[in-house]
Amino acid sequence: MTIADLPPITPNPVIEAFKKDVDRTLLRENLRKSVDERIDAMQAAVDLAAEMRRAVLARRAEERAARESAGQSKSATGDVRAPA
Repeated sequence: MTIADLPPITPNPVIEAFKKDVDRTLLRENLRKSVDERIDAMQAAVDLAAEMRRAVLARRAEERAARESAGQSKSATGDVRAPA
């Protein structure tokens, strides 16, 4: 049996619908990288996300401390904010 003898593959409509939203050039570029390069890129993305989270939490703590030191426990809309 050869490939020519196999029945044609019927496209899956769900996959076809999502294909238009996938940048295949990015997939190809990533697949050209070695496994170690892909892992390094993934780790860099995880590190960036963790740093962003730390920055957001630090900023919220600073804002909360500023409100508390000013005696303002309510937001501008009058809602009481729960500590994060």
